[in-house]
Amino acid sequence: MTIKLTHIVSMAMAGVLSLGAAHAQTQNQGSKTPAAKPAKPLPATDDAKRRGKGDRVMTKDELRACMRLKENNDNGMGTLERRRADLDKEREDLANAPDSSAAIRAVPEQKLAELKQADTAYAAHGKAIQDWNDRMADFEAKAKDMRNADRRREVLRQEHIALKATEAKLLAERNDKVSAYEASVKEANDKLTQSPNRNAEWNKRSEALASEEQALLDSRRKWATECGDRRFREDDEAAIKAGK
Repeated sequence: MTIKLTHIVSMAMAGVLSLGAAHAQTQNQGSKTPAAKPAKPLPATDDAKRRGKGDRVMTKDELRACMRLKENNDNGMGTLERRRADLDKEREDLANAPDSSAAIRAVPEQKLAELKQADTAYAAHGKAIQDWNDRMADFEAKAKDMRNADRRREVLRQEHIALKATEAKLLAERNDKVSAYEASVKEANDKLTQSPNRNAEWNKRSEALASEEQALLDSRRKWATECGDRRFREDDEAAIKAGK
């Protein structure tokens, strides 16, 4: 039984990292590719510079929307990177987990061998008890003619106490082995049943995350296209940051 995992590799994260942040309202977003031309904050009083070479200065509402989009993109990227890292770790765990029925069944087989050893020890102790019973019966038959019978009876009584204590210990150990074996059988059956389901569920979550990554890439491209090289008024930016 081989675990098959599919990992959808979209251009989402790779593409995200290649979109240089080129806006004066924030710092560069850490891309290794050359950043786009920085946006140019302008004094509100310099109309000639605001107009530039025909490019339109953003209105306050447009600037607010661009700043909000940039913030959402940054937050979203951090969240998606953490989720992708968690999924990658889970994929590694699934890939390294025992994936054959033989490996899964090996654990209950080992537990069964330990249980058989406990059975053997308990059976051997049963023979010791039977031997004591035979000797005790022989003693009772001969006690009336035996010198120091009371001393011999006490020796047998102490031996019987020790045998009963050992019996209780061996029985408890055997019961523990039975419980361990039964638990291992249940766990093995669960793994054999659930392993394909776990892989399918991982694939489903990975595909959903890839869709979110693509959506984030589209959003960052939107910021680069609509905001990255646009100019704005510094007093508008300050007012927005102040909550106005």
